[in-house]
Amino acid sequence: MLQFEGYTDVGRTRPINEDSFYISEYNRELEAAYVIVADGMGGHQAGEVASSMAIMQISDVINQTFTADMSPSAIKDMLVQSVKKANALIYDKGQAEEGCWGMGTTVTMCFILGEKAFVAHVGDSRAYILRQGELHQITVDHSLVQELLQKGQITEEEAKHHPQKNVITRALGTDTGVEIDLYEFTLHDGDVMLLCTDGLSNMLPDEVLADMLKEGGGALHIVAKELVAAANEQGGIDNITAVVLTKESGLGGKE
Repeated sequence: MLQFEGYTDVGRTRPINEDSFYISEYNRELEAAYVIVADGMGGHQAGEVASSMAIMQISDVINQTFTADMSPSAIKDMLVQSVKKANALIYDKGQAEEGCWGMGTTVTMCFILGEKAFVAHVGDSRAYILRQGELHQITVDHSLVQELLQKGQITEEEAKHHPQKNVITRALGTDTGVEIDLYEFTLHDGDVMLLCTDGLSNMLPDEVLADMLKEGGGALHIVAKELVAAANEQGGIDNITAVVLTKESGLGGKE
């Protein structure tokens, strides 16, 4: 049994919410479902347009393409093609409409079929997994700060407060092509996954995220709301989105 819940909030400083998320219908027979989180960027309301377009196009491709007999390689190809189509459409709209110039969006998504989980990722929204009480970050941020960190030019502590923390190096809609990171792993009973925008991960350190996921014995929608509320309590300097999903014996919640 898979359970999913999500919550999003504008935060305390932004005029509009440019985050979007999507939770598919759950196919009980196949134990199949997917979730998407997107964090838009751009002037006026262009970021909101970009993240909404990403959600719509990716979900359209998956809903029209997925079949029960798909192999893991076919599923990964489907995810890549869905993100590439969204990238092309967002890019074209950004080039064609003055109010959408320069718009783009992150995308982090997780597709689950039985015991298999597939994550596709572009940008600095994140996917985490809580397994046996330990929180692991699945995705690697596509950001300037992450590159500096990997090169050893800054420390973990410096990365947390770097003035260019929000500069991302990959996004949908900013170029004609896009490189997509893919992850495949087995989802175990009791695993809890968190997909979130940087409005959550920048506000709450990993140990706090882990504690809140471990202690969230109530319904998943309460856990998602509590995560967002905690980010707001720390300042809420950005839009905040959290999607929590669990397999079987993890957190309780709505089916």
